[in-house]
Amino acid sequence: MEHDAQREAWDRLYASQGRPWRGTADVSWTGIAPGSRVLDLGCGNGKTALALLDLGCSVVGADFSEAAVESCRRLLGHRAEFVAADCRDLPFADGSFDAVAAFHVLEHIPAGDLGRAVSEVLRVTAPGGRVCVRCFAEGDMRSGGRKEDVRNGILYRYFSEDGIREAFRAAEVLSVRAAEDGTRFGTVRRRLESVFLKA
Repeated sequence: MEHDAQREAWDRLYASQGRPWRGTADVSWTGIAPGSRVLDLGCGNGKTALALLDLGCSVVGADFSEAAVESCRRLLGHRAEFVAADCRDLPFADGSFDAVAAFHVLEHIPAGDLGRAVSEVLRVTAPGGRVCVRCFAEGDMRSGGRKEDVRNGILYRYFSEDGIREAFRAAEVLSVRAAEDGTRFGTVRRRLESVFLKA
């Protein structure tokens, strides 16, 4: 799928809805310590950035959707920095961050670009730093049994535990766990929450 087409689809989503997902993200499982300098990769509407700020972290948010970045600047620009950036070519120096939070980002990266994105994430993470990844898992209600699909111009991929471990084989695995939430319709939202340590 064309990268520019995906960006346009995300821009349309954020421009039309501003904050399509409300509330604050749960970062309790990440082990990110207060005072850490954290990159919120794929900052979207600012849910994760807000949770990290409330934890006492210094936050830089990055997203390839200009509309998402503008939304975050309006909401949280007085508390954090937000930049438009592609996760395959991050504009930060090596080891810039104590931790990277990549929540619902990797499932939107084409399989052929995943290795490049993971390499960039690890490059900007300081030695001994954490990379915390939340992504859709196989068996999620949205997957329809597929490993990937495109909805409203946006790519969705569904990871297995082995797949996410393999993607981060250059880092130490601290934890990989499946998290499930039932819906009122009897279906299950399924995701993986994984923490990796950069050597």
